[in-house]
Amino acid sequence: MGSSGTRMVVVLMVLLPLMTTTSVVATPSSIEHCLRLLLNPAPPPPKRSPPTFDLGRIVCRDAFRAISHSLQETGKLPLAYLSALCNIFQDNEEKVERYVTRTFRSYDSRTLIAGRHCATIRKRHHAKAKPPSLSFFSRL
Repeated sequence: MGSSGTRMVVVLMVLLPLMTTTSVVATPSSIEHCLRLLLNPAPPPPKRSPPTFDLGRIVCRDAFRAISHSLQETGKLPLAYLSALCNIFQDNEEKVERYVTRTFRSYDSRTLIAGRHCATIRKRHHAKAKPPSLSFFSRL
């Protein structure tokens, strides 16, 4: 393998992680996916089909467990959870508050939301999730 082959391997090693991180940023969060499944569940499989290992259920269970733990620690819902609710309910504050009130009956919904609105949540959440810089390619 000559120098051009080595150069190709190096370019692939640099490009592949950048392509995957860009696609991860563009996809909805796992919390949002799990909430959508909770609100609109898929139909059950036919009874004749053999049971399958469902990794999605495990991921969703762990995501909701992390939200529960964060709620117990801080007394507020995590920003990613509220951001997912805002995406699902298309920034409708009343629907978000109604969902939080019905889901977390033993808590005060205003305390859980803590004065955060969909517009401010979206601004904060997008500020944290900036795509990776491509300044590396300007040096090549």
